[in-house]
Amino acid sequence: MKKILVLVLSILFSYNLHSQIKPKLVVGIVVDQMRYDYIYRFWDKFGENGFKRLINEGHFFRNCQFGYVPTYTGPGHASIFTGTTPSIHGIIANNWYDKNSGEFVYCAGDGKMHTICSCEQKDVVSEDGKMSPHNMMTTTFSDELKLFNSESKAIGISLKDRGAILPVGHSANASYWIDSDGKWISSSFYMEQLPSYVQIINDRNDVNKYLKGKWEMKKKFSYDLDSLYNLNGNSAIKNTPYGNSIVNDLAVTILKNERLGQDNNTDVLTISYSSTDYIGHQFGPHAHEIEDTYLKLDIELANLLRQIDEKIGFENTLVFITADHGVVSEPSQLLKRNIPAGYFDKNIMVHELKEHLMNTYNWPSNINGANDYISNYSNNNLYLNHEFIIENLNVKIEEVRKECANFLLKYKWVKNTYTSDQLHENEYQNSFNALIQKGYNQKRSGDVIVSLQTGWLSVNWRKGGTTHGSCFSYDTHVPLIFWGGNIPKGRTDRKVYIRDIAPTISTILGISYPNGCIGNPLPEITQ
Repeated sequence: MKKILVLVLSILFSYNLHSQIKPKLVVGIVVDQMRYDYIYRFWDKFGENGFKRLINEGHFFRNCQFGYVPTYTGPGHASIFTGTTPSIHGIIANNWYDKNSGEFVYCAGDGKMHTICSCEQKDVVSEDGKMSPHNMMTTTFSDELKLFNSESKAIGISLKDRGAILPVGHSANASYWIDSDGKWISSSFYMEQLPSYVQIINDRNDVNKYLKGKWEMKKKFSYDLDSLYNLNGNSAIKNTPYGNSIVNDLAVTILKNERLGQDNNTDVLTISYSSTDYIGHQFGPHAHEIEDTYLKLDIELANLLRQIDEKIGFENTLVFITADHGVVSEPSQLLKRNIPAGYFDKNIMVHELKEHLMNTYNWPSNINGANDYISNYSNNNLYLNHEFIIENLNVKIEEVRKECANFLLKYKWVKNTYTSDQLHENEYQNSFNALIQKGYNQKRSGDVIVSLQTGWLSVNWRKGGTTHGSCFSYDTHVPLIFWGGNIPKGRTDRKVYIRDIAPTISTILGISYPNGCIGNPLPEITQ
């Protein structure tokens, strides 16, 4: 009898394991520059069918962290969908200095490609479309899905090229973003011409219908959209909430025309809402403009969920929504409240470092190129000119790195410095040190990495606005919500990481993890 019971339980367990219903459609949503606290700051003003529906019907992870630095758009989108960090997938910034060529590399740039657009043949060399995911060194979960099922479709969309390209991976069927004229374009990496439904949208010039009248919040602000259009053309929509509207319109059009989720194969649609980032940089998290942008995004999300209900069905869909990074309050706002913050000038810092090195190593000022021993300082990475130092100084490059790292600690806006030797030779467990290490890529990162103090930004932001990129919670803590027919309702407050999303989706789909994945599936979702 006991043996029979064990056999029955084994069969039932096996049946449950193998009969798990896979979603027909996975929708991965990234809100560009969304702090975790926005959910609760704007909760009372949200409608019932956007963010509230996702949270009330889904599973809300309230302590989701990035687990690496730098928290920029390119690395964020890559990390969410690959399940790993910049140390492995290689997208260490939006742009980074290439140590071999001495030139900058754009995370999604690819000079071998050309633009695919609703335009004359002579325009296909436009820089806007010379893009591909080739700089990302690992796969996404949609790559793994398509590796053994070519019938599955994977499509990515965003206002930004990097927000459309990196999430959907190397094997995508299509990726669309807007060019400098506000028209939807793609790259020859994906296709030879735009599908007719995208060309129709471009021909209708849907952007223009949104840039009319006012963008205003009663007694708070008012902007004349017609004036913005006359000044900047269609591209003006990026800095209004209606940039998210045109992304949503395209998403709905793709669901209909590509029939995503409407056969026996699982399809993937990635959506990145970028206007939140453009507006957030311009006005900062304290502005009424950012509040209104999220209230309007809430309406767009409700529209998208309604379309999913109608076309695919709640029970056939898996949606997750998160952010690629947060943002810091404007230092001027922090200082008003007696919170330590400020603005720094990196040019002064680099100039003083050069003088220090010349004095320390007695480099004569008349040597041709004596000021070229620092090749570049960007993204808080210092790149030394190895060739010059080796030829002109009888000292090991490791010593120069240490000298630079120690010197830079004198500035009050610098929290820590790390040499590439430290990051390559040690494995850190300390939270902040480990965050730096997981963002460090030996081939692409600098000789010295600088970590800033909380609340400090470049002097370029002194006139207004703010940015992100640090290791602190205002940049690393973001919302994470899963929603769909097979997602258990609930809230989880334990610490989870952005890198856990991809293996969670992979587990649900029964596919391999992305090939560089270091995250873990979230049992609250998968079990």
